[in-house]
Amino acid sequence: MFEFLADLYNKALLVSENREVFSYQVLISLSYLLALVLSMLRALKDKELFSDFLTIAVVVTKYMITTLLMEYALTYIEENHAVDNVQNVYLSLSVTSFLSMYILVKLHEKLSYKFGLLFFCVLKLTIIIALSHFILWFKFVVLDIQAEHAYIHYIYSFVVLYISIALAVVMLFPSLLKTKLKFLVSPSWPH
Repeated sequence: MFEFLADLYNKALLVSENREVFSYQVLISLSYLLALVLSMLRALKDKELFSDFLTIAVVVTKYMITTLLMEYALTYIEENHAVDNVQNVYLSLSVTSFLSMYILVKLHEKLSYKFGLLFFCVLKLTIIIALSHFILWFKFVVLDIQAEHAYIHYIYSFVVLYISIALAVVMLFPSLLKTKLKFLVSPSWPH
């Protein structure tokens, strides 16, 4: 099982100079943008909660900002052949995720007054992804563990990819959260 995850990571998620430009991240970005466009169209026809539109807009904006941040970090590593302080990008990703949720809550308090199912799903998924970024940053920077415990990298990559795909699915199909399939994309907190 561990070998399968390691192989999947090396083939699909590992960033190197030999990687193709078209990747999972491009597909996820396109699906997020499509979700935003569809959300705008549904909102104009009064077929979507304003809460859902606000949620999708904030998630798409956060994803684009964090993607640019990560691209900048990868370009820095490639040009300077040094990882050094670039590992702090994981802390920045974590802070950006928490900040986006704060902004989302404030936007809902000022503009929507109604918190939809998509809002709560995105909130849960974003908390998980922010904690994942923070754990990886803590491992690299605070504990200064670089190569050891590679399984943390594999788990991190899987969690980030799964949540990115889950967010794309629920933003494209918000009504999915009203069905029994929601357990595939929205974690349940203990009551």
